[in-house]
Amino acid sequence: SIGSDVMMSYTVMGDVVNLASRLEGANKLYGTRNLVSEKTIAATDAVFEVREIDRVIVAGHTHSEVIFEILGSKGKLTPPKLSSRDRYLEGLAAYRERRWDDAVRAFNASLEATPGDGPSLALLNRVVSLKANPPSQDWDGSWHIEK
Repeated sequence: SIGSDVMMSYTVMGDVVNLASRLEGANKLYGTRNLVSEKTIAATDAVFEVREIDRVIVAGHTHSEVIFEILGSKGKLTPPKLSSRDRYLEGLAAYRERRWDDAVRAFNASLEATPGDGPSLALLNRVVSLKANPPSQDWDGSWHIEK
């Protein structure tokens, strides 16, 4: 609590709150509405269909966090959504292994299944940029989010 004897205010602070705030802002980067951390996914007891989106380092942190998008209730995804998720995960694996052409193909296939998919567009654009300007040898596939 923060305040005086007359008036008190309560708030939450810490790394978890900082990460949640950063992920809220990261939704704009990925064209998503509900990014969550790996710890959040672990706490949901597998009641949601999710898709791993990226491995990020947010401002104020030195370690990477795997982030996910909640796609819907377990077992309720349409075949195009399932296909899009599978192709996206193939693209994500290729991206992390610096197989740029394979990543481009997979993200394009994800977009064929679900046109306008924000994460596929975001990673496709990133891959094109990284292919033209490769990251350093010690790059581990993590993406820095400064805002």
